[in-house]
Amino acid sequence: MRTQQQTDWQTAGLARRATRWLVAAVILGGASCVLFVLQLATLAHAVDDLTFKGHPLASTYPALVQVGALCAGSLLLQWLADMAGTEAGLRISASVQRDMLRHLFRAGPVGCATLPAGQIVTTMTEGTAALEPYFAQYIPRAAMMVVLPGLILAMVFHLDGWSFAILACTGPLIPVFMALIGYSAQAIMNRQWVQLLIMGSSFLDSLRGLGTLRLFGQTQASITRMREMAEAHRRATFSVMKVAFLTSAALEFFASLSIALVAVVFGARLLNGTADFRSAFLVLLLAPEYFMPLRAFSASYHARQNATAAAARIAEIFAIPELEANSQQPQNASGTHSAITALECQHVSAAYATATATATALDDVCCKFSRNQLTVLTGESGAGKTTLLRVLLGFLPVQAGHITALDRHRHPLALPQGCAGWLPQRPLMIFGTVADNLRLANPDADMHSLRAAARQADALGFIESLPNGFETMVGERGTLLSGGQIKRLALARVLLRAPDVLCLDEPTANLDPGSAHRITQTIRQCAANRIVIAATHDPALVRHADQILHIENARVENIVFPKDAAA
Repeated sequence: MRTQQQTDWQTAGLARRATRWLVAAVILGGASCVLFVLQLATLAHAVDDLTFKGHPLASTYPALVQVGALCAGSLLLQWLADMAGTEAGLRISASVQRDMLRHLFRAGPVGCATLPAGQIVTTMTEGTAALEPYFAQYIPRAAMMVVLPGLILAMVFHLDGWSFAILACTGPLIPVFMALIGYSAQAIMNRQWVQLLIMGSSFLDSLRGLGTLRLFGQTQASITRMREMAEAHRRATFSVMKVAFLTSAALEFFASLSIALVAVVFGARLLNGTADFRSAFLVLLLAPEYFMPLRAFSASYHARQNATAAAARIAEIFAIPELEANSQQPQNASGTHSAITALECQHVSAAYATATATATALDDVCCKFSRNQLTVLTGESGAGKTTLLRVLLGFLPVQAGHITALDRHRHPLALPQGCAGWLPQRPLMIFGTVADNLRLANPDADMHSLRAAARQADALGFIESLPNGFETMVGERGTLLSGGQIKRLALARVLLRAPDVLCLDEPTANLDPGSAHRITQTIRQCAANRIVIAATHDPALVRHADQILHIENARVENIVFPKDAAA
């Protein structure tokens, strides 16, 4: 199964995505080659009739018209073949990019974190774009490298045995030398892709940390590093170009040598009167065209190397394991929708997979989360609070144990991925209006629903105070809003889904006391009629908790019910 999956993301497997277009490109190109050979044969016959057989010019008009028609037909079919190849390349590139995006969504944020963000972005853009010329040019030209030389050899064999022997011996030498050169070229291309990925990742990191770089006066140092990486990529690109020029030089040498041998042999035989002009003229017309598909193939050979390197990077992204997520709403035994009233974790263990090992993040966790209850997760940074939230949300698979969702009759329900809300420590705001950001949770939400969710999150007041209300632009990543406004807007977005389970990661972090107090009061109100779980270091939020789970060394070490203790 694993071998089959790897094959599907190699270039041969990707070709199945546009088989009909590729077959059409090859067939149309082959038909164009047939018309082209017939055109040269008709032209040679007409020239022979005019020069050596004394036919009047008027008698050759039909042949010249036929030559023109064959030329037009050949060009038209070749244009259609190029269009079919381009369509195949575009379809494959677009489908791979679409499937890659879907796979990343199914892998979840934890899975995506196993690869650098710069590598994922570069592969989705440059990697998928590198597939297009391979399928649009390389594969059709590789087919033409067999079709047209085969037709020409068959025609030359019928006309002259010596010329056939020369072309048949020199032609196969070109692919052999190209293959020998290609082995080193592929290694160079792989190094070029590594340089490109490193440069893309570094540039993305520099953009993300631009404020930190300016604060510590490292802007020029970052520019210098980017310049050095760009120079390394330039050198790698020139290495690839050197190999491409070497390939072209080898091709031109053998092609010129072969054509010269054919011309010399025919010249000597024409002087001795052992060959006729029409055969010699036609063979000399066909000999350069015999090597033309090889020239075109050589020009696109770097597309194969580039696509092979890109396919390897694409396969790395598709190798990220997918989550077994259930996006359906919870149902009870009768098949009707039911609200989740409790979540039970029974001996749950989870781990993060790294390149060399597996790091345990949760170890034999047993706990329960109830409706109408605010549960707070406490503990040192790295103890496992965020990991427990990720497991509950389905972002991280359970290695051992299980999580059970229960309705009010304690009947088991589906896991809550489809009805859970998530407020991360740094909520994402897209470049758009307030309404655009809210509708990420529900694209079909009307203004009444937006206002209701904003009111529940205590965000309606500041939204209405903005210059254009819900149509106010929030800026890139919400730069036009304060930290507290972003948190409340993100909470309103989560509540727009009306989740049964609400998970929050450090909801009051990096906020001023006033904003933190408003967020805390809002979270306390949100606990009505739903399960609310918050990971925090904020003592004020802990004081409002109905249940406190202290996590230490990936285990739940203590469970406290403050209100019961106070009573």
